[in-house]
Amino acid sequence: MDSLRFLKINSLMKEEISRIIENEINDPRVSTMVTVQKIKSSKDFSTIRIYVSLLTDPKDSKLVLKGLRSSQGYVRKLLQKSIKNIRIGKLIFEHDKSPEEVLKITNIIDSIN
Repeated sequence: MDSLRFLKINSLMKEEISRIIENEINDPRVSTMVTVQKIKSSKDFSTIRIYVSLLTDPKDSKLVLKGLRSSQGYVRKLLQKSIKNIRIGKLIFEHDKSPEEVLKITNIIDSIN
């Protein structure tokens, strides 16, 4: 598969996963704001890592991740329906802490000034 097609499929998957999380998951643990920051998939799409940022207390983020992980089969099923020509493998949800770390660094810089 050429790299441009691979990037387009990854982009489409990111959009679809965001839509599914926002509109299709009814798990109360995932009621908070979840943003898909990026995805990393293997070349054959057998493993797809989904990095999400969570707008919640740090103690609640583990609960939200558990909700996402428990619904990964459902998300995979809906994703497979929307992207028909690609066989979707295992979805792995991970917490992307980079937005929080950027905020910490910004606060440190502001306090120095």
